[in-house]
Amino acid sequence: MFGVPVIMPEDVNVRTFEDATGRCWDAAVSEESYGTQRLLFAVRNGSELRAHVLEVSSRGDAERILLALSETELLALLAAALEWRPG
Repeated sequence: MFGVPVIMPEDVNVRTFEDATGRCWDAAVSEESYGTQRLLFAVRNGSELRAHVLEVSSRGDAERILLALSETELLALLAAALEWRPG
């Protein structure tokens, strides 16, 4: 799970995958202010966090998308994601 437990509670859907360099990533949905849904990426055994805003209307829609994404699609979203810092 994410190395930053304050950000992601244990009851969220999390996808785990490996990038081309062999680093393992967790991806989960985070609902933020004004209903913004972000896909958060956290590298395991590290501190790198990235985020990609999802254009959806609800957390449920965002989580369904997360669970339906192929590994190739997750890697593409990770590549497009921006550095993210909580707070």
